[in-house]
Amino acid sequence: MNRFYIEKLVVSGGGHKASVIDFRPGLNFVLGPSNTGKSLVMDCMDYVFGFTPKKNRPSKIVDNSYGYDRIALHLATDRGTVVLERKIGDSKISVNGTDPTVDHGSYSVNHNAKKNINAVYLHLLGIDEPHSVRSAETGSKTQELTWRSMLHLFFIRQADVARESSSLLAPGSFGPTASAAVLLYLLTGQDADDLEADEDPKISAAKKKALIGYIQEKVNELSGRREKLEQALSSEEITSPHTSVERVQKEISELQAQLDAASKESQQIMSQIYEWNGKLSESQTVGHNFAILRRQYQSDIRRIGFIVEGAASTSPVRKKVKCPVCGEETERTYDTTFIDASAAELEKIKRHLSELNDAQHSVARQQEKIMANIRALEERKGAIDTLISEQLRPKLSAFEEELEKQLKLMRLSNELEIIRQDEVQYRSDLFSKETEEISTPQKHSIFEDYGYDIIHGFEEKLREILRASKVGGAETARLNMENFDIEIGGLKKSVSMGGGFCGILNTITTLAMSSYLIELGRPAPGFYAVDSSLTQLSEAEHKEQSDTIKQNFIEYLIDHAHERQVILVEQTKRMPFIPSEDEERGVHVIRFTRNKQDGRYGLLNEVFNPEDQ
Repeated sequence: MNRFYIEKLVVSGGGHKASVIDFRPGLNFVLGPSNTGKSLVMDCMDYVFGFTPKKNRPSKIVDNSYGYDRIALHLATDRGTVVLERKIGDSKISVNGTDPTVDHGSYSVNHNAKKNINAVYLHLLGIDEPHSVRSAETGSKTQELTWRSMLHLFFIRQADVARESSSLLAPGSFGPTASAAVLLYLLTGQDADDLEADEDPKISAAKKKALIGYIQEKVNELSGRREKLEQALSSEEITSPHTSVERVQKEISELQAQLDAASKESQQIMSQIYEWNGKLSESQTVGHNFAILRRQYQSDIRRIGFIVEGAASTSPVRKKVKCPVCGEETERTYDTTFIDASAAELEKIKRHLSELNDAQHSVARQQEKIMANIRALEERKGAIDTLISEQLRPKLSAFEEELEKQLKLMRLSNELEIIRQDEVQYRSDLFSKETEEISTPQKHSIFEDYGYDIIHGFEEKLREILRASKVGGAETARLNMENFDIEIGGLKKSVSMGGGFCGILNTITTLAMSSYLIELGRPAPGFYAVDSSLTQLSEAEHKEQSDTIKQNFIEYLIDHAHERQVILVEQTKRMPFIPSEDEERGVHVIRFTRNKQDGRYGLLNEVFNPEDQ
């Protein structure tokens, strides 16, 4: 978690030598007599922290600046330094330094400004998203989480240190709800970003009226629809729509099975027809080839018969012819020996033709059988197709229409049942809404959100510091949630203690709470500053110095100096003892003497009280 502490306060300008106060990380005492500027140290720091002077809460440095015109506060972070400078009387704060996570520039202390110094201080605490907190017990009023709304837990001015009201709640204009809500956020992270708004009773009444009108309209619609459905269903003989639907679905299922079987058989017959047509085509091809062969045989018989007949009528003679090569005359003799061979070939062809005649007759008989099978199959397929088209499909269509009708009736019956139920529900809602009272915004105490698991650790820390400071009844100390303030021995601070005790108890209370926040790892700065917590505390004269609250409280702060930065502003004469500068123990003492010849006179250089001029 991000922490930062105060390194240096610088008041400058107006021709004066700059007045510088150096602080250290441990325990810092700012001591001196009255009118030396001790409280002015706190006022200057508060001014840079964004304080805006008001009539009832003025600023010493603004009302009496002695010519100085600017205040700078140097802060140390885990990543570098942040320097904030504000001109006295101005609402702007200039920011620079070496911390790379902080944007340099000019910021306004005005809460509504777009670039507000609040964002810088919250960023230094590790809070980079905007948050809102509850600001009133009733309604949904919220306000933005700001640095100023939590500063009272870590920075207590002299005017607020001895107040009788709870030191855990911010003084001034911050209401108790908002202030407690800020602390709740610091302790737990709970904000009001998801707070549900309480409605204005007038708006609630208008919404109720509108809702009643809407419900009445729905009742009228449902009633009208119910009457129409009842009329539609009254004209139908309805015994059990679900049973009728099941019966029709069974019929459709059986018909569909028959239709599927018939379609399948038709397809199978068609396949057989294709197969027999293929065989017929093959047979016809064979018959065609036989016919061609028959014509060939017949042609061969006529040709060979012609040759044989011609040769039989020709006698062998010798004839002289001239040789075409040598020119000599020679004799040609006709050979008639082929006649016998031709006659034999002729007989062979006639036998083949006779066999071909037998084969053709066989093919013709085969084709007749095939065609008969095809006709029978076509007749069977025609009968099946007729059954499908004229009986099964019309029946199926009729049952499907019947099913649709029954389903429609069933849907209407179901719709009627639902509408009846809805109508009863809407009438019940209408009755409830008409008898409902307009609720007034409920009060919600922010303290109800504090569980003891949140407070327990704080009380332990509180009792630890009270015991170490030897405050009487320390073991009985607790946080009273009725006034959100501590009580000791069952007695509230405001009714049992004077201003001096209130001052020290307020200091211990805020010191314990800020320390507890750091122990929890929650957002809190690394410094704690308080002005005049011991001033009004007077203890019994018979007490030994070692038993006084002042003595032991200072010793507690010294013993825990290395835990965090503490700045204690106090009158020298009110201190039980003057601590020594001790760097090893983390103790740093800044003393104002109000003596021009001895040490540092006061905060501002060249500024003296009239009697010391």
